[in-house]
Amino acid sequence: MQTERVDLKAGKSVRFDLVSNSGAGEKGAWVTAEYTLTSLKLLFYAYDGDIISYGKAYNEPLWKGDTVEMFVTLGRDDRYLELEVNPDGITYAALVENDGDGRFRLEFLDETPFEATAERVEDGYVSRWEVPLDNLKKLGFDPENAKFNLYMQDYCKDGLKLYALNPTLKDSFHVVSAFVPLKLSE
Repeated sequence: MQTERVDLKAGKSVRFDLVSNSGAGEKGAWVTAEYTLTSLKLLFYAYDGDIISYGKAYNEPLWKGDTVEMFVTLGRDDRYLELEVNPDGITYAALVENDGDGRFRLEFLDETPFEATAERVEDGYVSRWEVPLDNLKKLGFDPENAKFNLYMQDYCKDGLKLYALNPTLKDSFHVVSAFVPLKLSE
């Protein structure tokens, strides 16, 4: 399943499925996205029968447990912002420089550039985000040339399961070629 482009019109909500990162089609979550002229609002509904949450404070290694994530480019494809939230609402934010060969360098942000919450529900957890565009622009976000991808990782008894808006077909989300153009319009 290939997502070619995401168009977000101000005030309109769009729903996406996050499917198996292997390309198999299994759905792990759904996401609604809304552009409000001043921010991006995301709602992740993660299906997760055995929640494993890691981290108790901002910028701890949340990826050691279940997370929902957004990667968004900052002016060029190999530089992007990685945002994560765990099932307890703990956030993570880092700038990533990606060499394209599977190697990347992280620069952790001192302050989170977005607000997020999470709550557990019967069949998983729900995470609500608000990402102010001014905060993204301060980091180099170019709305005319933006690309992004949305992700979920689920640790379970069968191992790690990865899900994506646009699957990377690899064991990593850090595959810039899988990012899709993001168009914001009024």
